[in-house]
Amino acid sequence: MNPRSNWFLLLVAVGLGLFVWVTERHAGVVVRGGSGAVVRYDPVDAGLVGAVELMRSNSVWRAELTNGTWRLALPVRYPAQSASIQRLLDGVGRLTPSGFVTSAEVAAQPEGLRAFGLEPPAATITLHTPSGPAILRLGNGAPGGARFYFQRVGTEGVFLGPIAFLDALPNSANDWRDRTLMDLAGSAHDRVGLSVRGRVVFEAVRDGQVWRLRQPLSARADGERIEALVAQLGTVRATGFVSDDAVIDRASFGLQPPEAELTIGSGTNDLVQLQVGAIATNAPNERFVRRMPQGNLVRVAAEDLALLERPLSDFRDPRMLGALDGVDRVQLLGTNGFVVERTGTNWFVTQPRRFPAERAAVDLLLSSLAQLEVAEFVNDVVADLTPYGLNTPSREIVASSGTNRLAHLQVGRVANPAGTLLYARRIDEPSVYAVPRTILFSLESAAQLRSWHFDVTNVVSVSVLSHGRTRSLTRGPSGWSASGGTATETAGEAMDEVLHRLGAWDSTRYVVSDEAAMLKAGRIRELDHELKITLRAPAPVQTLSLRFGAEFGPSRVLLARFDDDPVALRLEIPAQLHAELVQYLGMP
Repeated sequence: MNPRSNWFLLLVAVGLGLFVWVTERHAGVVVRGGSGAVVRYDPVDAGLVGAVELMRSNSVWRAELTNGTWRLALPVRYPAQSASIQRLLDGVGRLTPSGFVTSAEVAAQPEGLRAFGLEPPAATITLHTPSGPAILRLGNGAPGGARFYFQRVGTEGVFLGPIAFLDALPNSANDWRDRTLMDLAGSAHDRVGLSVRGRVVFEAVRDGQVWRLRQPLSARADGERIEALVAQLGTVRATGFVSDDAVIDRASFGLQPPEAELTIGSGTNDLVQLQVGAIATNAPNERFVRRMPQGNLVRVAAEDLALLERPLSDFRDPRMLGALDGVDRVQLLGTNGFVVERTGTNWFVTQPRRFPAERAAVDLLLSSLAQLEVAEFVNDVVADLTPYGLNTPSREIVASSGTNRLAHLQVGRVANPAGTLLYARRIDEPSVYAVPRTILFSLESAAQLRSWHFDVTNVVSVSVLSHGRTRSLTRGPSGWSASGGTATETAGEAMDEVLHRLGAWDSTRYVVSDEAAMLKAGRIRELDHELKITLRAPAPVQTLSLRFGAEFGPSRVLLARFDDDPVALRLEIPAQLHAELVQYLGMP
């Protein structure tokens, strides 16, 4: 025989032997008994278990793994609490015996297996794997308290394992039951209904992303709150399981009729139905709840069900108008009415006269419209609008996008003694609401929307008037020149900078309805300091007149006029900015 062939065969044999030794050693654990006996224990691969049964006190619980999800099959078909089952399986997979009692030693005991708590066993676990069932019979705790006795069916003798393993055993089948009150995972819903003591609180349906009420009235619904209700109930857990019987004494559990009933569905198909009953006699902080279509009865903490006691108004859309996407025209009809329109990216007041509107002021108007919320749902069946002052509205607001009217709001009389609420209605809805008196209804004139910003490069001249004296500053080809008043050499970059800051300042604005009172209260005549700024075309304002008054904190009040507009505005600028204007423009 060829010596090289002999060596090759020897190496192959050694390799196979090492492979068998390694795999066998990996698969099994060598356990030594007190008498020196040796036995191998093969752990169960928990990842291969497709079903598990637990027999305890003549009760059998079985859970099955289907499509990656555990479900109870015995004693009742029910969603399982996967974490509890996996905890047991993980414990079985890690179970490593630390001792062994031989069959002979067991037989030597007067009571045999009974001495180890294995005849009958305290519990039996059957794990179903592709290679067949693995059965563990669990017995008593061993002397010392750190270990317990168990048998692996198919292996002689009794093993000793860590007693902590027993902590993973459920005390009842309920420990393996999913306590989720309702589970909509993977199910799209488009219908939610809530009834209390037989009276419909609301039924809402979703069309696309928009929710609408259809009972007890047809109205806009607050989709966010409805979805939040469903989401919150999805986090509620049952505190106990009462009955799985299909037929129960409904009256004894406060379910005839239910205290509250919630239905969640898709089309005409009910996905979830919860019937809330009476307070549990032996658990005063819990209520009975019947879960349909399962039909089982559970207990739930009463505080977790309090959200089902909310009134209809909580589920109505509180927004009077909501988002006004693409709006490019707003009409205010009534006293001091106006029209503001967008041209390109710029806004202009077009009625009662045309002038540029401040983008920030228009944005504030639009946001006030979008954020206007109902303070009270006053009346949903209105036969006469007269009591609300809505037969002849004091104001109407119409928002449009092109030729499409997005919203039409009518405002009536004051709705409360404090004068903080006004009656209002949408012309496309029959209901009357009470809404807060906001800046939306405080607009006294379109002048409040006027833009007073200017670009310093468009300034042609500035006149400074104070106590009968006039100082004129004129921009020429070579820069600024001054005449009259105190001589100054501050024209130039510094003067342009202070005018730039004045032209860019964004002030609060109020219509001056009583100019005499404004002049007195603002100490404007007392200060007697006025700027008249002339701008070249195409600046939207040609002449801007600013009369300065008293300081109020860090600000100085001023009276502003634009061209020949008879409406004056009360504005404010920082007192420091006024001081710099005096420094660089001269006087008073």
